[in-house]
Amino acid sequence: MSAGRRAGLPQAGYAMPRRLFISEDECRVRLFPEDGGRPADIDLSVLPVPPQLQAWFAGAVAGVTGPGGTRRSLRSGLDTLSILKRFTRFLAGLDQPPQSPDQLTAAHVSGFILAGGAALRRDIPALRSILRFAQDPPSGFAARLAQASVPNADVPAVSYSPDEYQRIIAAARSQLRAAATRIASGRTELAAWRAGLIGQAAEPARWEAARLLDHADRHGDVPRRGSSQTRTYSAQCAGGAPAIMSRLHLTYHEAVAGFVLLLTLTGHNHSTVAALTTAHSRPDGYAGGVPSALVEMVKPRRGSRRASMSQALQSGGEASAPDAGRIEVTTAFGVYTALLDLAGPARARCGSDSLFAFYHYAGGPAGRGFRAGIPKAALACWAQHTWQASGQDNPDGGEPAGLRVSSRRLRLTWLEMNQKPVAHTETTLANQYLARNRGNLAEYQQVVAAALAGQVTAARSRPPIPALTPHDAELAATDPGAVADRYGLDEQRLAQLLAGRLDTVLAGCTGNLNSPHSRVGEPCTASFLLCLSCPNARATPAHLPVQVLAADMLRARREQMTPLDWAQRFADPATRLGDLLARYTSAAIGDARQAATAADRDLVERFLRRELDH
Repeated sequence: MSAGRRAGLPQAGYAMPRRLFISEDECRVRLFPEDGGRPADIDLSVLPVPPQLQAWFAGAVAGVTGPGGTRRSLRSGLDTLSILKRFTRFLAGLDQPPQSPDQLTAAHVSGFILAGGAALRRDIPALRSILRFAQDPPSGFAARLAQASVPNADVPAVSYSPDEYQRIIAAARSQLRAAATRIASGRTELAAWRAGLIGQAAEPARWEAARLLDHADRHGDVPRRGSSQTRTYSAQCAGGAPAIMSRLHLTYHEAVAGFVLLLTLTGHNHSTVAALTTAHSRPDGYAGGVPSALVEMVKPRRGSRRASMSQALQSGGEASAPDAGRIEVTTAFGVYTALLDLAGPARARCGSDSLFAFYHYAGGPAGRGFRAGIPKAALACWAQHTWQASGQDNPDGGEPAGLRVSSRRLRLTWLEMNQKPVAHTETTLANQYLARNRGNLAEYQQVVAAALAGQVTAARSRPPIPALTPHDAELAATDPGAVADRYGLDEQRLAQLLAGRLDTVLAGCTGNLNSPHSRVGEPCTASFLLCLSCPNARATPAHLPVQVLAADMLRARREQMTPLDWAQRFADPATRLGDLLARYTSAAIGDARQAATAADRDLVERFLRRELDH
């Protein structure tokens, strides 16, 4: 993220803090969370294995929680201990437990899998990621762990239906809008009271309510009687902490509503959105036009080099001065800036830069007070509260109408609706998200089929581009006039075509200044993919190797992209190219494939990446 400042660099003589502590009395790893929180120690001396194995595991934990690892948050770093506990308990329960790292074998991995366990499906890939940093793992053990897998016995997640998805979004929007209106009103009243615009004698009730707001704003709590912590009579009459504090601060469920909206507007997963901070830059420079904010998002499991991602959050239109309490909840930029403002006072009380901060007035071990961040169970609690508060949880005494809300299903629905990857590749999107989703599979298949049929119909609405045969190419040397007439060219243009001087990629262009895609007399600027449908295109035998390579690569891309995306982007050129190649025998196509050079392959790859377009 570019903020126009120099990067912070260590001063001269800086030494990295010690992280690994191994002696006769201890075996622990010090974790420094990537968000700048307080360090925490991971005590591996509790593992039920000999000290030599404890130290070996500690080295791996130090690596996976270090700068180059994938478990750099406090939660994921501490989770390594739970994972290793389950594995080492299995080892300790064997008739002949291993005493050192070199005694670990493939059988230990297989036995751990056979022993089963509720967390096994998550433990195996987690062990793989942790022990990747272990020093000199035994080859057999490492090889078995690398290819180990556990079938997924969980009920597969499915996307929400369009109605369910919109119902969740509508509830979150309503809550955040209501919060903005209420807090704007509270701030206005407080400002009026402090300016002396509310008279105690003329408006005693309003004056007292505003006085309570002043106390809450100054002290972060409602007035209480001495050390008893009992609310004063006036505070009780005003509704206590829930009513008074909420006039100035977001509640827990309202902060989660903002979180839900950012999930559904960005398509990122729970941990990535929950880690958002107030740090951002404004590429628009507050200079009008479409407002935007550039934020840093972090997804640790992508690895140290790809974990951080710059994400542009844009508004839906021109900047304008909003009315008090009016916020934009239909764009990621609008929700982000609303949370910057609404959670600001609570954030200052917490001393946190987390985007999500609120006043929590419920009981329980944590008690009342200001909080920052979004816990894992937030969505389930928010959903239950939302449907009950709206009277939708059990309408007319019938079946509960409340929806279970999970970030996994929200993200899956977003991916299905938008058909583009977020913090992963198109292959991952197609094979690990959409291919496993059974929520709206039939509907999705119908959409893909319709898109594919439309593209194929459009492609075959006109015949393939003219292609000179090998006989035509030979005949042009002795009777160029006859060949030129047959293909609607003059002899000079035919000679240029056969010499390769008119080549684009898949054909030759005989009318660059007379393109149907540009003004007459101006060079054509259309994508080279459109050459397959252009009346100016002519193919020669020399183009066949590149055409065959392009057809092969288009087929390969069908396995790497979502079906709908492939149908929309490549079904038309793939159909036209297939019809063009149908004129040749399989032997000729095989020979062309063998004759293709590395330069041809590089040309086609750049062509399909649109690097050759103007």
